[in-house]
This record gives sequence, structure tokens and C-alpha cells, in this order.
Amino acid sequence: CLRYQKFSPFRRKRSDESRLPKFPRDSSRTQQFGPSTSQPNVTEDDGSESSVSITTSSFQDPRKQSERDPGPLGLNVVFTPKNSQKVDIVFVHGLGGTSRKTWSKNEDPELFWPLKFLPLEPYICLSRIFTFGYNANFRAAGNISTSVLDFAKDLLFDLKFAKNEQKEDLDVGKSLWFTAYMQGQNDPEYEAIIKAISAITFLATPHRGTNLAELLDRILRSTLVINSKHYISELCKNSFTLQKLNEQFRHIAPRLDIVSFYETQKTSIGIKSVRVMILEKDSSILGYPGEKSKALDADHHNMCKYDSPQDPNYVSVRNVLQSLIARIITTAGANDGSLSIRNKLDTSKSSLGIVETPDIDYNFFRDQWSQGTCHWLPDEQEYLEWLRSLTPKSSIVWLKGGAAAGKSVLSSFIINNLVEQGLCCQYFFIRFGDTRKRTLSLLLRSIAYQLASSRTTLLEKILQLREEGIDFETASPRTIWDRLFKGVVFKSEEQEPMYWVIDGLDEADDPRAVIRLLFEVSGSSVPVRIMLIGRETSEIAASFQKVPLELGLRSISIESHKEDLSHYIQQELSLSGDDKFKEDVSQTIVRESQNNFLWVRLAVEALNRCHSKEGVELALHELPIGMGAFYDRMAWSIAQNTDSIQRELASAILQYVTTTLHVLTVAELSYALHEEAFRLLDFQRSIIEVCCGFVVIDKDGYVDMVHQTAREYLLDSFNRPFHVKRSVAHKQIFLSCMRCLMAVGIRAKVNGRQEPLFLKYAACSWFVHLEATSGDEGEVAETLTKFLAGRWVLTWIQILASTDQLRVMVQASRHLSRYLSKQKPDDKHPLQRQDVVKHELLNTWAEDFGRIVGKFGGILRQNPESIYKHIPPFCPQNSAIYQYFGNSKDGSLLVSGISGQTWDDSLARLSFGLGTYATSISAAGAGIATLVPSGKVCLHDSLNFDQSSASPIRHGERVYSMILSNSGTLLATYGYHTIKIWRTNTGNCELSIDNLQSRPRPLTMLFSENDDFLLVGSDDRRIRSLYLNIDSPSWQIIADLEEPELEGHFLNSPNHMALDRKGKLVSVAYRGHPLSAWEIDGPVHIGHCWRTRDVPARGEVIEAVWHPRQPELLGLYTEGVVFRWRPYNDEVAEFAVGASRLAMSTDGSLVVTGDVRGAVKVFTTADFTNIYQLASEDNVLSLAFSPDIRRFYDVRGNYGTVWEPNALLKFVEIQDKDTESGSEISSLAQTSSHFKNVSRKVDSITCLAASPTGRFYCSGTEKGAVYLYDRQRGKLAEIYVSRSFLGIEQMAWSHDGNYLCFSDLSKRVFIKALDLEVDVPDSSVETNALSSVKTILDGPITQLLFHPDSTQAMVCSPSSTCTISLASASVTVSAKTGIAGSRRIVHPNDPTLIICIGPNDFYLLDWNLSLLRAFKIERSLDHNRLSPSQGQEKVVEILPTANKTHVLLQIERMKERTFLILEAPSNPAAVGENEAADVGDISTKIFPHELQFHPFIGIPFDAEAAGDQIRKVKKPIESKTSDMESEQTTVRSDRIVSDP
Repeated sequence: CLRYQKFSPFRRKRSDESRLPKFPRDSSRTQQFGPSTSQPNVTEDDGSESSVSITTSSFQDPRKQSERDPGPLGLNVVFTPKNSQKVDIVFVHGLGGTSRKTWSKNEDPELFWPLKFLPLEPYICLSRIFTFGYNANFRAAGNISTSVLDFAKDLLFDLKFAKNEQKEDLDVGKSLWFTAYMQGQNDPEYEAIIKAISAITFLATPHRGTNLAELLDRILRSTLVINSKHYISELCKNSFTLQKLNEQFRHIAPRLDIVSFYETQKTSIGIKSVRVMILEKDSSILGYPGEKSKALDADHHNMCKYDSPQDPNYVSVRNVLQSLIARIITTAGANDGSLSIRNKLDTSKSSLGIVETPDIDYNFFRDQWSQGTCHWLPDEQEYLEWLRSLTPKSSIVWLKGGAAAGKSVLSSFIINNLVEQGLCCQYFFIRFGDTRKRTLSLLLRSIAYQLASSRTTLLEKILQLREEGIDFETASPRTIWDRLFKGVVFKSEEQEPMYWVIDGLDEADDPRAVIRLLFEVSGSSVPVRIMLIGRETSEIAASFQKVPLELGLRSISIESHKEDLSHYIQQELSLSGDDKFKEDVSQTIVRESQNNFLWVRLAVEALNRCHSKEGVELALHELPIGMGAFYDRMAWSIAQNTDSIQRELASAILQYVTTTLHVLTVAELSYALHEEAFRLLDFQRSIIEVCCGFVVIDKDGYVDMVHQTAREYLLDSFNRPFHVKRSVAHKQIFLSCMRCLMAVGIRAKVNGRQEPLFLKYAACSWFVHLEATSGDEGEVAETLTKFLAGRWVLTWIQILASTDQLRVMVQASRHLSRYLSKQKPDDKHPLQRQDVVKHELLNTWAEDFGRIVGKFGGILRQNPESIYKHIPPFCPQNSAIYQYFGNSKDGSLLVSGISGQTWDDSLARLSFGLGTYATSISAAGAGIATLVPSGKVCLHDSLNFDQSSASPIRHGERVYSMILSNSGTLLATYGYHTIKIWRTNTGNCELSIDNLQSRPRPLTMLFSENDDFLLVGSDDRRIRSLYLNIDSPSWQIIADLEEPELEGHFLNSPNHMALDRKGKLVSVAYRGHPLSAWEIDGPVHIGHCWRTRDVPARGEVIEAVWHPRQPELLGLYTEGVVFRWRPYNDEVAEFAVGASRLAMSTDGSLVVTGDVRGAVKVFTTADFTNIYQLASEDNVLSLAFSPDIRRFYDVRGNYGTVWEPNALLKFVEIQDKDTESGSEISSLAQTSSHFKNVSRKVDSITCLAASPTGRFYCSGTEKGAVYLYDRQRGKLAEIYVSRSFLGIEQMAWSHDGNYLCFSDLSKRVFIKALDLEVDVPDSSVETNALSSVKTILDGPITQLLFHPDSTQAMVCSPSSTCTISLASASVTVSAKTGIAGSRRIVHPNDPTLIICIGPNDFYLLDWNLSLLRAFKIERSLDHNRLSPSQGQEKVVEILPTANKTHVLLQIERMKERTFLILEAPSNPAAVGENEAADVGDISTKIFPHELQFHPFIGIPFDAEAAGDQIRKVKKPIESKTSDMESEQTTVRSDRIVSDP
């Protein structure tokens, strides 16, 4: 019975073995699905198992049918899952075929693959399968007038009205068609059927009409047609039917997934040995964008007939079907708004960074278990007390034993025993040979994933944490522990004990850190029973001495249990002889074994090769004592091998197996060894034989050391017969990594998804091996230099970006820097000139790696190939990536005007709009919120820093304070009259509550962990709660802080409050009274914070924040002194940093301060070490860390800044290590003391205008400056500078290029005359007109427009318009002619007219602002249009077509773009004063919706190239613009987008 399921908890090793736990494996390791001839069982996504029944309709069981039965006509169900199907597949044969014969090899019913093969395939087994038959037999009698259209309508009729055997409607849903043509697109009767079609796959289908006459002749000859029929004639060249079908399909193709297979072999036509190519490739593929095509190794007849499920052609077709169906199912699930359990598990696996589940290691050790061993453990009293504790408390047991004593096999036995009893068991095997599995971080994430797999409630909560934006894969173990375990797991309502089995404690990077953290399970409300297995070292023993008493530490030793050795020998020793002889041999082995299972195993293997008693006795006598002697014998075998090739191969293999970062597969190792492996006949067998027992290959093909002690022997034994030198081994692996990354055609292989097996390891590990090499290896340096100087380094970055592993670049930066530190020259060994150049190159790349991730990480994740041409030109000119790839002449971008020559730490600038002044910033989840006190909150996406579609959120009154929930999904704004709760993704107000009549001012706010209530502390010294999940919430007082006034101090209203993350503690600060701390429950006063001075002083606290992990408060006094106060111990420390603002990271490890001079400093909270500082301009008003603490944000009034310094990236990397990191943090502090990042103040550009020739352009800035630039020479002149610093709003250039018009925030309009022919343009700039339209226009100026003859300029606002004469510099005419959200252009055919277009209206005006004609824009076909409640639409761009008969309109609302094409009306007569303007309708052509998310970019061109016109181009849609869909259009443009 074949089983497809999301989670297979057990497997069987053999008939006498118990159930074994098993987690789903990656497809790259094991094939989860296999062939079966039985009726398959299917497990649905929710884990429920359902059987698949095979039903037929309209035809009998195939086994009872005649082998020559061609199959039934009409729509027939071939296969139906017992539960509801996910997808429908319809097979439609071609002319001359039948519903069964077409799909059966040699007309054999057992090879009818839609029934025999497909139902056994993953995903496809969830589909219902149909065939459709029609009478297309050329040799049979029939109606010669029957057409292809008739066949298609029959198919559509059956799809809509067909019934099953129970006379129920088939209700066909999403369909894949194996068909040639589609009909009925415009028939409303079949509209639902057509909309349900998601994908079409074509098998050798003739799409083209160019060679159909010849094609028809070939078909006739191959099928021996005598009399043609009408449907054959329809295939002729230029037939009306064919043209109509092609035209219809062209419009629906973009909505479908299309795959076309084409034949590659000639087909026999039955005339001697004549074979012809029935269909050429160009006739079998459509050539549409997005279409996928693939060749099959078959002739025309066998394109759809296959020998077996292993037939390569069948595999190709099957894989396409699986991919299409998986996408359809996934999309349907997403549209339904709910993910299946399987998809949720996949999501949690990805967010937790789980590459492989621990069953890989479990199976490896469980396969080594022998029957009868380990059974002593369940009877141990300590084990029973740990297993069946009567108290609902957590506990720990330490299972200890010597090296190679069988601890890991015993661990697998324990895991199996726990699962057999139905207990909630999670486990992890720490493996020294895999650097990933030695970390505490992966251990915790793996256990969390296993818990999510077994408990749905925990799965949901872990997925909620994902929304907080925490990158668990890179988060510190402490963050993972606090957020996942303390915050979720330990608060679970389920009280069933959890059993954690952790093997290999002594092999962890830091065993003490593992033990210390796990001790904290004592605070869990859910009992956690932990078993730690490992060798007894002094370090581990000392750590266990500190275990809390409530955990009740127990220990079990396996040293005295030698019965397992006897059981193992009984099972594995295969000697002949009497029982006494066998017993004597067994006792001898046990006696000499020193309780070492590995020694026993090797001894048994040696004895099993003996053939006589004398041989056995000799072998026993020669057995080495201890594993060291055994390893010596194995090493001698390698060293004394007379075959030099085998000796070199053994050396190479052991170099890899001992020093790679994780275990390699046989295939990966084969690729890495390259030539050494290629000349072997059986590489896997050679590995075992030449390595003489040092390595083993598990059943999954992984090559590993026989034991960790073997690795230690080879790496640490210099006086042994054979050993591995670490630096040499790392050199060889580094060179192999480089060979893989620099392979010929590697980029093409990556793009074609044909990556070498070793590529993933090479991309993520080369720099680690580089650092471990000796610093004087010339070959290493030369190879590295070649790699970094070629485009291979860009391909490496592309690989990392496409696999979402850009963080590896940060690690590479650190390792590369360490490698370079080993090459520092000294007086005795100075560097040569060429070496200095190479050294500088490597140093520059070391910095570039980290900076590229910070600056362009979001872009790379969206488009990995942007690293080749798009990103390098935007990098600083002194960077290595710019020098090598940024200024190339191969067609990449040319960017001028980049201000910085070197990298800075400013990642992005947040803009809030002209005249907007923000005072507060907050970050949570994937969002950034900034508060404008006037009543607005701006929301930005933390990935690309664009304003979100819901931004800005308008409270409607002045706002005191705001706060984001932990996940960033909710926002609370506290205004003067109301408090409101908002959904950040939609901008909808979920709740609005009136404030109290007394109008207390909020000083602190906090969302609960589950977002079910909000706490607010106010200046009346009260803490109130507001429950958010009830219909009519009201304010509830939960704490009234009655502060006693101290003698000599003045108690007034609080000026600051701070709540801790759990809402249990609060601090209250006053202007004339010392800071106090309270427990809210009670409330209970804890104490006062006093200054650390000889003379008592209170100081005014202006900022304070609680540490998230301990009762500790960090605050800021008004004079710039930071203090740390532990109120329960009354310990106070002060640090003079001169700060005015302060913020703490989410994990409490860092604090950032800012001051009024613009300086920012970052400190560690543990010892207040300064690890980073920068100097910038403008007062810092607010600070916040990102959830992953890799960035911090600040607000400086009119703008905000995103900072991502390398110091934070390195700090996070240091935290990821589970070892003490004080020295590395100290190095960051030293760097900070010597270097201060200086950020130049930026005057943001607010508008741009290009000259008609494209050579010159002007910019206006936020501070009121206007500059003139030459495209080649850069800045030419400063045209205007505002003394009042009023920002420039709008700008326009006259058609002749002689005048520039711009306006500022005060509604002053400037017109400057420019003489661009002179050498010094600034001397030829003069003011031609200056006019204020403040009293004439209502609202802000939205557009400036010149008359084509440059005699006047039009100034527009949302509701009014005026014109200014350049001669008189005065307003000549004004009128109320505005349309909401409109823009204007000069009529493309008549310069005396103005076109004014809004989202729904079209006005035609003259330059006297007389309304000539009005139109209503017909938009009924715009099905994707948002409702009016979703925001105001506005026209943002109007572009005339090249032939000047139509205009292209871009309309926006809430980041949603719509493009319309309108006809430009001709010149009508003017409307008299008492006449109404003629009102009509104007039809539109709607731009394809899937293309409306791409912005159009304005590009100016030289007059010689493109005329006096600014054109727009969007490359991805150039080929589609002439084919845009329209169901009702009276205007048509042959060329919508001008191609420069």
C-alpha cells in the first residue's frame, strides 16, 4: 500500500522491531514517494487519511475490455479520489486518435497511463482524471461537415452538464487540458468553465498556420486518409477557423500556465522506410511570454504513449503535471485564507531555519541497535522516577558514559521507548562533525519545530511570532529561548509532560551554555523532562553542580552495564563451534573491551573473518588494547598501502571527512574530489576499502567518521603512522569550493536549475576553509584573487540571494578579514607592490560583502540577477564591486552624481512629505511607524522602506502617543478626545474609544502579548486597561500609584512612565521627585532611584526602559547621563554619554542613544561597552531598534534614517556563537573608539524636470534650492536658494528649453530664463517672472505647464487654474476648472488646447480656461477597480502615444495602479457663456491588470534620437502593449508605448 502523508511518525526496521519515530525528509535526501501496483492511500493536507477509489463511467473495467477497444466518446471519468478532488485533469486526443488508444502504448490497457500511472503520483493522486473522446477517425464514415468547433462545443457541453454514475453533476472545477484549441470563450453559457481553467499542456500540437498545407499532407500520408473531412480542411494555411482560434487564445493565454512539448524524432509513414518530421519545433510552441517548452525523445505517434512509469518521456510530462497541480493547490489554499497543516509546518520549518529534521541522525544510530541490548535502562530506578514522576515539575537526568560506549545508540532506544508509550518526545543529536549541529541555536529551533509538528496550538503561536519579524535562524539562543520557549511553549495550556532527549552534550560548542539555559525549564508551567547524554568531563560535571534543587538532578552511568556488549556479540558474532568456545570468545572480547562498543564491533568484524579455531585464537591474541591501538592499526594499513593511487585517495577522502563543516553525501564528495573520483569504477566501495575502517556510509549515502574519537585521532596525532594536517585539508577543500564556484558555465547552470551537487556547500563554506588555511599559501591567495576579480563572485552572490542565504555574505566578510589579518606584513616580511594591491582588493571585498547585504539585500531577494548590472553602478566608487563591475561598458547602467566615495551606514531615508514633522518612531514585525503629532502616522515596510498601502493613518485630531503591537499588526494612537486601534495592513480603524472626561495625558502604552488588551499609564498616576476583544470596551483602573511625597522634594504630576514587556512593573518619573518603581499587581512600591553622587541629587528622568529579561531599568537624565537601576537590589550605575534620547533592543542586549547634535552611540547593556558611534546633523528626536537588532531607526523631524552598521551585523554574528564572546565584543569597542561614522546632511530632492533635449535637468529640494545639471558634466549652477527654506513643490521646463518654472510651499511661482549655450550657465540665469498665486488658487499647487510658444505658463491646483504671462509677469486669467485628482497636458495635435483628465472625467479647455467639451470616462470594464471607500483616485501621469491620437493614463489609489488608453478628441467649437458644455462618453482600453504593478519610468532623450518629447518605456511589457485586452473598445492604437 503506497502512502502519501504530511508526517510519517513511525517506520519499521524489521519484523521484530518496535515503532520508530520519523520526521519528513527533504526530497533531496530520500524519495518520499515510490511506485506501487496496489490501490493507493492518500493522506490529505490536514493529516486525515483517505483511500482513493478508481471509478469508471461509460466504459467497463479495462481488464475486461478488448485490447482493441478504442475507448468511449464524450467526457468520461477515469479516476476519482474518494474525498473531494483538488484539481480536474481532462485528456483530449487529436485528430485520428481516441480516448484510450491515444494514451496507451501499443494499445495495451495496462499501459493506459492516465489510469495506471498518474493516480500513483504525489499531488496528481489528488486530482480527478477525465478523458474526452470524439469521432475523429479519418477512415470511418461520418458527417463530412463536422468541424473542430463542433468537437470543442461537445467538450464544453460535457464539462458543464456531465453526470456521474449516481446521476450527480460532475461539477468540474480547475482543469488542466491536454488539448489543441479552445472554444467558447465568448459564450456566457460556458463562462464558469472557461474561468476554471488554470493551465494547458500541449503534446505535439500544430499551433502555426504557415506550413499547415505541408503538415496536412504529412498527416494524411501517415494516417492513410482517403477522403478528407471538413475538420481537416480547417487546418489549411490561413483558414478562418485557425485565425479565429489563434486570436481568441492570444487574449486568454496570459491567465494560464502553458507548457508545450515538441517531438524530436521523425515518424514512419508506412511507405518502406520513409520517415518524416510531422511537426517542427516552431509549429509546436506558441512563443508566448511565460510559455514553457520542452523536447521529448519521441516521434509524433509516441509523444503521448509510454512504456512504464520510468520512461523518461513520461517522467518529463509527470513532473510538469505535478508542478502545475502543486501550484494550483497552493494558490487555492492561499485564496481561501487558510493554510493546511502541512503548509503551516513548511512555513514554520522555513521561519525556524530547519534544513533537516533530526530523524536523519536518529535513523543512523537506530540502525546500529541490536536486539536485546539497552533493555536494562527501563528498569533503572532513576530512569523510572524521571519518566513517571508523580510531581508536575520539570526534571533533568544525566546519562553519562565513556567514549564509544554506545551512548547514541542508547539514546535512539530511549526515544523509541518514549514514542512507543505515546509520550510527547522531542530529541536532538549534537554532532561534532557538523558545525551546524553543535550550536545551541539549532538545538532549540529543532525542538521547537518538533513541538509544532505534534501540537497544533503551538504551531499557530509559532507562526504568529513569525509576524514579529524575528529571524530565528540568525537570532541568538537567548532570543529563541525567551520568545519561543518562555513566551510560547512554557505557557501552553496543555499540561502533558514534554520529554527532551539530547545526545552528544560533550560535542556541543559550549556545553556549559546548553546546561545553563536548560536549567531555566524550572520556570515552565508545563513539565519538561530532559535527558542529557554525553561523556563525563570536568567542565560538564562542574556545570551540573549548579543545577537548581527543584529540578531534582539524577544521573545514570552506563559503565557498569556490560550485558549490552554480550548481547551485541551474541547477535553479530558468526563463528562455528560449540557453545563453550563461543562463550569463551565472548567473555574475552567483553573483558578486553574497556566497555567500548566501537572496539567490540571492530573486534567482532575481525573474528568473523576467521575460518578456524587457531585463526580465532591468533586474532584474539593480536587484538589491540584500546581504541588508540585499533586506530594505529588502521592508520598503518593506509600508510603501508603499496598502491600510491589508493593511498592518495584515502588521504584526500579523510581530509574532507574530518574537516568539512557538515557531513557530505557520496555524490558531493565525488564532485569535490574531482579527478580522483572520476577514475574509479565503484567510488562508494573504494571509500570503504581505502580508508580502512575510518569512515562509514549510512543508508542515506552520507560519508562520516566511524566515531568522533577517530576524527580526534587523525587530526591530533602527529607521531602516528598516518594523520591529517588541518591547514592542508582546509586548503584542499577551499580549492575544491573555488573549482565548483568557478566552473565553466556555472551561471547558466544556476539559471537552468542544474547546479552541481557540491555547489550549496561550496557557496556557504569556502570562506571558513579559507580562514583555516595557513596565511602563506600562494596558490590559495592566487585562486582567491582570481575569484574576486571575475564575475564568479557575482554568481556566488546570486546563488546566495536565490536561496535566501544572504546572511552568509556577512559571515564571509568576517572570515575574510580574519584571513587577511594573518597576512599582515612586518619588518622582516614586507609585502611586495603587487601583494599590496591584492591585499587592498581583499580588504575592500571584505567590507563590500557586508555592505551589499545591508544596502541591496531586499532588491537581491526579489531579483538575484540584479547583482550583475543593476547594483554595481550604485555602489561607491572606491568599492571593489564598483571598480570591477560598476563602470563597465557592456550595457549596464551608468549612474552619475553619487555623493559618497566610500560606504556609509545609512541604509535608507524615510520621507514623510513636505512640511511634515515627525517626533516618534517605532518598529515591530515588518513595519515601521512614525508619529506626526498633528494627527498622522506614516507606515513604512521594513523590507523596501516604501510607504505601505495603508499609510498614512489619520487619527483625526492631535495625537499624544502611539505604539505598535509585538507582531506589528495593530497600532494604537492616543489623541486628545479618543484612542483608536488600527489594522496596519489595511489602515482600518478596528476600535475607537472616548477618553476620560478628565483628559489624562498618556505617558506609556503597552499591548499584551496576545494583543487582547492595552495598558495605558497616564499623568494622573494610574494604570488603566482596555480590553480589545469585547464589543463595548471601557477603561478599567488596574493600579492607582499613590506616591508618598518625600521630605525635601516636591511631588508633582509624572512626566514619564515605562511599563515592562510583561506589564508587571512600571517606573514613574517626576520633575521634582526621585524616580520610583512599582509592581502593578497590588500595587506594591519597590523603591526610589537615587543619583550616585556624594551630595544626594534626584535629576529629572526624560527617558526610561525596562530590560526585557530581568528587573532592570535603563534611563536617561536631562543632563545626558544614562543610568542602570536594579530596584530590587537598589544597585545604581551611571554613564555620562551626553544623550537626549534612548532606546533598547528587543532582546535587551543593546541600547542606542542620540543627542541634540545628531550623534548616535550604541552600547552593550551588559557592561555598557560602546560598540558603534556616528556623527550626523539635526537633533535626534526618537530611536528604535529593528526586531532582529541588525538595524536601528531614528527620526529627525522632517525625515527618518535607517542605519545598518557592520558593527551590529558582527555583534549579531558573535551572539550566534554559543561561546563566550567578550573578546570579540571588545574588538568592536576598539574599532568604535578609533572610528566614527560621519553622515552628511542630505537636502532631499522634491521635484525634477528635464530639458526637451534631455541633456540638462533641474532639481528642487526640500530646503528650497534649485540646481541646474548637465547629464555629462554634473552640477552647473545654483539657480535659486530660498532664504526661508521653503521647499520646492513643482517644476516644469518650457518646450523650447529656454525657460524653467517652479513653485514653492508659499505658492510663489518663479519663471527663470536660461541661456544654455554659454559656458557658464549661472551667469545667464535671470528671473523673467515672479508671481504669488496664494490668493488666487485654492489648495496646493499640483502642476505647472508651459504654452508651446513659451508666452505663458499655467498653474494648477486641485480645484482651480490660472495662467501667468511671461511678458508681464502677472496672472492673466483664472478659473474654477479643476477636477479632483486630475492632471493636464497640451493637446498632442492642437497646441491651443489643454486636456484635463481626472479618474472619471475628461475636459477640453483652451488657454483662456474656457471649457470646450466634457466627457465621462467609461470604466465599466475595469473589473479590478477599487471601491470609493478605499481612498481617493488620482491621475499621476498622462502620456500621448507616438501617433498623437491617443493618451495613456496612469491612475493610482493606495499604491494600486490602473492604466487606461483614451482617444484624444478633436477641436470643437467654444461654448458660449450661457451654453452648457457638450457632455459625452469616451471609451477606454484597459491595460492588462498583471502589468499594472510595474511603474513607468520617465526617460528623456536627445532631440536627435527622439525629438522634443519625453517618452516612457517599460521593458518587460514592450512586447505586450500592442496586444492589450479589451472587450469593448472603439479606439485602437498600433503603438501604445514609444520605443526609444
